[in-house]
Amino acid sequence: MIPFSISHPGWLAAGLLIALLGVWMIRWANRNNMTAAIRDATVGVAIDAVAKRGRPNLPVHARTELDKFKSASVTGKARTVASYGIRQSLSQLLGVTGFILVMSGLVMAVFGLFYA
Repeated sequence: MIPFSISHPGWLAAGLLIALLGVWMIRWANRNNMTAAIRDATVGVAIDAVAKRGRPNLPVHARTELDKFKSASVTGKARTVASYGIRQSLSQLLGVTGFILVMSGLVMAVFGLFYA
């Protein structure tokens, strides 16, 4: 048995759901963050260059994206750049929003446990 009673189980459940939603938003933001993708690609190329002691090869994914971008028309290039910018802005917004949701969800869960 629990030595104390939960004052507001609805608040506790809602707080945990809000915190889980915030974690999901942060994970989505990290997957779609362009600066993180550039950093990971740069680190991978640097590690390959050190391991092979020579000029590194461009990763296959980056090469295909670069070839698609080069072969696109001017309008296609503009759309690609705009979609990357929108995705980066949205990932930053959802990252901050997710952090706020996690913190508020945890506060709500604590209030659900202890607030009388």
